[in-house]
Amino acid sequence: MRRILSIATILFAALAVGRLVTPAAAQSLPTGFSDTIIASSIDQPCALEFTPDGRLLFTTQAQATVRIVAHGALLSTPVITVPEVITSGELGLLGVALDPRFPVKPYLYTHETLTAQRLHITRWTLTGDLAGTGDGQMTADPASAYELITDIPNQAANHNGGTVRFGPDSMLYVSLGEDADPCGAQDVTQLKGKILRLDVRSLPPGPGAAIRAQITPADNPYAAVADSNQCLVYAYGLRNPFRFQIDPVRRWLVIGDVGQDTYEELDLLAMPGASAGAAPAASNFGWPWREGNAGYSTCTGSEPALAAPVFVVDRSAQGGAAIISAGAYQSADGALPSWPAQYHGDLFFSEYYSGRMWRLSKQGGSWSTAPAVAGQSDAAYWATNLAHPADFRVGPDNQLWYLSQWNGAFANTGSVHRIAWVGDTLTPPPVTGVAVRLSAKPLPARLPVVLSYTLSATVVTHLRIYDVRGRLVRELLPSRTQTPADYQVSWDGADDGGSAMPSGLYWARLEAGTEHASVKLPLLR
Repeated sequence: MRRILSIATILFAALAVGRLVTPAAAQSLPTGFSDTIIASSIDQPCALEFTPDGRLLFTTQAQATVRIVAHGALLSTPVITVPEVITSGELGLLGVALDPRFPVKPYLYTHETLTAQRLHITRWTLTGDLAGTGDGQMTADPASAYELITDIPNQAANHNGGTVRFGPDSMLYVSLGEDADPCGAQDVTQLKGKILRLDVRSLPPGPGAAIRAQITPADNPYAAVADSNQCLVYAYGLRNPFRFQIDPVRRWLVIGDVGQDTYEELDLLAMPGASAGAAPAASNFGWPWREGNAGYSTCTGSEPALAAPVFVVDRSAQGGAAIISAGAYQSADGALPSWPAQYHGDLFFSEYYSGRMWRLSKQGGSWSTAPAVAGQSDAAYWATNLAHPADFRVGPDNQLWYLSQWNGAFANTGSVHRIAWVGDTLTPPPVTGVAVRLSAKPLPARLPVVLSYTLSATVVTHLRIYDVRGRLVRELLPSRTQTPADYQVSWDGADDGGSAMPSGLYWARLEAGTEHASVKLPLLR
C-alpha cells in the first residue's frame, strides 16, 4: 500500500492553515443494495474481524487500539491499546484476527509495526464478555502478549503487508510486504513479500514467545528445510499484499497485491483441500520480475516459473493506487440467500484512492468484469465512491462490511459500513437430486448430532461443518463417490483438530455433484 499516511500529512497541513478539504462523493451502488454507516467519527479504522455472536472488532491504525461494535453501537472502551506501535508512513496496527476456537480459546491476534524497527505477529488473551451475552465489552491486558514472530524486518515506512486471517484449515495466514526491498520478495529465507502459514493450536496459554518449530505446520511446503524462516513460507514474490480475504468454501486466499507504477493485481492462492482454480502452495507471484503480467525488473539468476494474477488493473493514468481485496461473496451457511444468486462465488476488490469497486465473475475459464447490473453508475465498476476502504468481510449476516479510513478530512472521519441487499425478497434455489435433513433430539442439538441425507443419483459428495462466520470447522466426509441411498453421519462437536467447539450456531453443508443443501445446527452443550 502506498501514500496513505503521506496523504494524511498533506491533509493535516491543509487543515492547519485553514484550507477546506472537499468531502467525498456519495457512494453509488447497484439497484437493490444499500450502504449503511454503523459507526462513525473513528480515527483511521484499518482491519476488521467478527466474533461468532456477531460483534465486530476493528483496529485503529495510528492509535493502535482494537475497538468493538456491539448491539449496533461503538463501545467507548478499547479492547487494548497495543504498546510501542510506530505509526509514521504506512505503519501502525494493521491486522486483527480471532482464534477459530473462540471463545473456548479466548485469543486475539494482531499484526503491528513496533518502535524497534520490527514487525510483530502477537497473540493476546481476552477477558470480559466472551460469549457476547452481556454488554459485549472485552479487554486484553498488554501483559498477556504471546509473541509469535518478533523479527520481521521493518526498515522502510511502507510495504508491510498487514493481514492476519485464519483459514478453514485452522491455520493462521499472514501477509508481509517486501519492506521496499524488491528482490527480498524472491528470497524464500527472508520474511519479505510473503504469505506465511502458522499453526498456533498447540501454543500454551498465557504470555510468552514462540520458536519457529512450535508454529510451523507439518504440511507447509518448506516444513522440512533447515531455514526456520522458510519453514513458515506458504507463497512468495509479492510486493505489498496489504489485504487478502479467505474464501471458506473454495479454500482460497484472495490476495490484493499493490503495484509499483502501472498495475494492481488480484491473486488466488490455494489452501489445503482447495477447489481448482488457484495457484498452489509455494507459488511465486512474480514481484519484481513482473508487475501484473508485464516485465518489471530482475534479481539474481534467470526469471523463474511464476504464478500469474487472475486479474490486473492498469492504474497508470491514476497515479497513486492501492488494491484492497474484498474477497469472494459466499454466504456463511452456503445456501440461505442474502444476496441474489448471481453474486455467489464472485470476487470483489476496490481501489483505495478512487473508491471504485470491481466485481469479477468466472467467464470462459477466466475471471473478468461481471456484466453490469441495474443501477451501476459505470459498467466497469460495481460500486463507486467508497470512501478510502481499508478492509472488507462478509459478516455473519451474509452482508458485506467494510471500514472507511477517512472521508473528506482525515482525523476522526473513519466509519464502519454495511453493504446489504434490500431489494426483492430472495428465496432459496430449488435443490434437485439430493436432500439433507437434520435428525437431533432434543433441539437445540445435543451431541452427537446425526445428519441424514438422501441421494437420488450417483454423485461425488462432500460434507462439512461451518461456524456462523463461514469458517470450516470440520470435514465430516472428504470428497467421495456415493450411490443412491439413505445416509447418516454423526458429528461429535469437535473441529478438525479434535478440540470441542463451544455452544453456538453452526451449519452443515452437503455438496453432491452440482447440487448443495445445508441445515442449521444450534449446538447446546
